[in-house]
Amino acid sequence: MGTINKLLLGSLLFCCAIFGARAETAVGVVSRVVSPAQVGAETAVVGAPVHMNDRLRTGANGRLQVTFHDKSELTLGENANVVIDRFVFNPEKSSAQVALDATRGAFRFAGGKIEQMHQKSIVVNTPSAALAVRGTHFWAGPIDGQYGVLLLNGKLGVANRAGAVTLSRPGYGTDIPLRHHARRKA
Repeated sequence: MGTINKLLLGSLLFCCAIFGARAETAVGVVSRVVSPAQVGAETAVVGAPVHMNDRLRTGANGRLQVTFHDKSELTLGENANVVIDRFVFNPEKSSAQVALDATRGAFRFAGGKIEQMHQKSIVVNTPSAALAVRGTHFWAGPIDGQYGVLLLNGKLGVANRAGAVTLSRPGYGTDIPLRHHARRKA
């Protein structure tokens, strides 16, 4: 192999190594930003792709909204940190899986076409509870020294070591004290 061919092959392999790291398919895009906000290590900008395993972060007064391919929306409030562990949407098989890890701050999830799938699993893990989402719109985050979950539409299971509640009426929620049983409230 000639020197020029070796240089071209080496350059091609180098480019593949650099750009191939993000070759996986995006699961959504950034649809709104109020800075400071980040997707991974990058500053968030409208239209930027969002991938599985991306860490979404906002700072003081920051907001970030991601619109997934099925039109579901995830909106982060200030000082939030959420990782997209899994997002699979397959309308041909009428199936979908979403797994989010919300470690800090408040967020809102509004389901899109994923709500129409026959086989779906939407789970959100938080520091205070695991949320089993059943075709729903909800808000969750710190409030008054506790962790609150408010159902806006649909049905939502909230569970931690202290117990479990199912929210099935819009406008109902639960407060989760750090070391006490979750209780339901109107």
